Amino acid sequence: MWNDPELYDLENADDPAFDVAYWSSLVRDMAPARMLELACGTGRLTVPLARLGVIDELVGVDSSRPFLERLLDRLLGESLQTRVEAVAGRMQEPPASGAFDLVVIAFNSLAYLTGVEDRRACLSSIRSLLAPGGAFAFDLVAPRYDFLAEALLPCPPVRVDADHAAVDHGVRRFVRSYTDSYDASTQTLRSTNRYEIFYEDGRVEHRIADLDWHIYFPAELDLLLEEAGFEVVERYGGYDRSPWGPASRRYLWVAR
Repeated sequence: MWNDPELYDLENADDPAFDVAYWSSLVRDMAPARMLELACGTGRLTVPLARLGVIDELVGVDSSRPFLERLLDRLLGESLQTRVEAVAGRMQEPPASGAFDLVVIAFNSLAYLTGVEDRRACLSSIRSLLAPGGAFAFDLVAPRYDFLAEALLPCPPVRVDADHAAVDHGVRRFVRSYTDSYDASTQTLRSTNRYEIFYEDGRVEHRIADLDWHIYFPAELDLLLEEAGFEVVERYGGYDRSPWGPASRRYLWVAR
């Protein structure tokens, strides 16, 4: 699980607002008075959504205190602390009360619940926190079957999926490469990420970190949501709100 706010911000420094337009359009359409964002992280999404002026009260929950400290700094910097509450807690049992018009889990964070009971607990908690007619919206990476097949090989390939500058962080080049291994029995993908960080002052930093995440298949996802008392009402396959289909790279679904 992510726990380093500096590394997280570096990872997204090339395009930190890649999904903000999608979520902003969803919030404008739904106009929730109260919204809960689970796995809110450093506030990459929380802050621009609060800025819209549509949501009266936005509660952000994350299990990482360093992430929440970064979020609180951003809220103070933009005078949004009266509109946004940052709370430490787990998605499985969010420390939130009252009814919410919209609950959001963005940027594949639902996949970090690798145990089936954790997934059930999370969805059940969300259902109990929704106001009548409220909605649950999430963003998940859809399976790449060719990549999963490669992740079953004894020596899976190495891929580079980030190579950019982060001038605001004093970094002239940030490179992330990764290898994946896949446990088909549990549908768990382990990504071993390797980072090379070239600072403008000449320092070079190397890091390595493992990240486990659950691969959701469409029928499984439908059954989990149905079991928790949800009905999927919108299925998008991209941040442009294009229809979801077999070739879609993401699940951007809305359930009620």
